[in-house]
Amino acid sequence: MSETLGPESQWLTPEDLAHMWQVSPGTIANWRTNKKGPEFIRIGGLVRYSPAAVQAWLEKQPTK
Repeated sequence: MSETLGPESQWLTPEDLAHMWQVSPGTIANWRTNKKGPEFIRIGGLVRYSPAAVQAWLEKQPTK
């Protein structure tokens, strides 16, 4: 991931993703643990997602 960390960045929390996708925060954590979800970073122990990484991951998901 090549995004810079700046005040203009809108980093997403696991709770943000859970709310957007209507799944539990535990599901997001399971995806992260099993390397199934979007790329993430840790900032001082806090998990954050770049909107660009989330979008890229969504575009790679198969549709039925």
